[in-house]
Amino acid sequence: MNELTVLRDAYAQIKAALPLLDCYISDWAPVYEGAPLLPPTDFVKLDFTSSNPRLVRQTEHSFEEIAEMARKEPKVNFIIASGEKKLMYHITPIEEILKQCDNVYLCTANFCNCYGLERFVEKGLAKKLLYGTMMPFLDAGQALGPLVFARLDWKTKCDIAGNNFRALLGQKAIYTDEVKIPYIAPFIIDTHAHTCQIEEMKAFKTQPAQPDWKVWREVLNSFWYTDAFITPEETIQQGPKYPSYVQMHDLTKDSHGRMHYYEGFDPRDVKTSIRHLETSLRDPLCVGIKIHPKEHQVSAADPRYIEAFAIAQRFNKPIMSHTWGVSDYNPKQKFATPAQFDAHLNAFPDVRLIFGHSGGRINGYQEAVQMCRAHHNACVDLAGDLYHNGYLAHCIREIGVGRMLFASDLYWFDARPMIGMLLETDLGDCALMQIFRYNAQRIFNL
Repeated sequence: MNELTVLRDAYAQIKAALPLLDCYISDWAPVYEGAPLLPPTDFVKLDFTSSNPRLVRQTEHSFEEIAEMARKEPKVNFIIASGEKKLMYHITPIEEILKQCDNVYLCTANFCNCYGLERFVEKGLAKKLLYGTMMPFLDAGQALGPLVFARLDWKTKCDIAGNNFRALLGQKAIYTDEVKIPYIAPFIIDTHAHTCQIEEMKAFKTQPAQPDWKVWREVLNSFWYTDAFITPEETIQQGPKYPSYVQMHDLTKDSHGRMHYYEGFDPRDVKTSIRHLETSLRDPLCVGIKIHPKEHQVSAADPRYIEAFAIAQRFNKPIMSHTWGVSDYNPKQKFATPAQFDAHLNAFPDVRLIFGHSGGRINGYQEAVQMCRAHHNACVDLAGDLYHNGYLAHCIREIGVGRMLFASDLYWFDARPMIGMLLETDLGDCALMQIFRYNAQRIFNL
């Protein structure tokens, strides 16, 4: 547990040392009752109509419209601010507009791309990044984690933390004595991550994600992971053609046991999927079965999934599924809502099911809570972007720390937003270690 103590102390000390000034206080109320209403740092509240600097909510404007605003009012500094949707898919157009428009900046709230801050600093955009939380709607930890633990020099950290914003406000920069990130031995298990070596399968430009141990060794060590559980993107999209045990063979071997994998089950080709599972589930490095009803557009309630539950029971390994709420902008998510698993959970009470992403959106999360209450064999992982203020407290209260698994959804997401959120809770070390490590060891029989 010493590693967690070092991590917590480092987080607290660096956070206290940084000259933090929050540029994005949201007008939206928190979703969950009892969530804190004020950010944990100093802030200046801006608006979307008349202030200078001025917030621009990305979900309400195209990037072309934002660029046109900036051209029409060159004396106004515009700050791209997140709406409820994450900024992750937009990393390339954001980079382009920050480079092209001198008076356009980015608030870091809900900007969750893996190594997003580091990648933009490397592109020469350090002065365009402004720390902001979107409190009270979002949890401040999702913005603090990536900044506190950023692999950047101290001056750049201080500038992102508040000095870039102070410059726009006409205030003097503040530089403090550096607090370095100490060496922290790996101790976290990430139960939900992905590789990808076919670039055309990616939804946006990412950091390298191929199944190469040189790539993933750096990732694991930088996020203090001992282990990561991987489903290759190729397996999700075309599992019968690209089974995990083939895609992951070299990576698991080269990692000396630190990289594990899920084997995919595609209900559109049950026979081939079962053949692959018969091979993979005998491998100690195969931690379980991954299903993806949204990607395959087959309802999670479909009886074809019975075959996956049956073989999971036979080999005593869990199933992890992508889950999400019904979405008006992503209609395929309707296939993956948590409540659709009810019959399978009743029929297979000994099979452990992980609701990936905890149901994904507020409506999906509510279903996941109901399923966890009804079924002792259900649990949730924290992968993705449920960054709402009060979400973790609600999850701890309604589901319990014993059924919460740390997860990132790498290569898509950065791990540090959720690490920051967990460190912002009032959980003790024993409870945090359950989430960061012990639950995974128990649920996956490690």
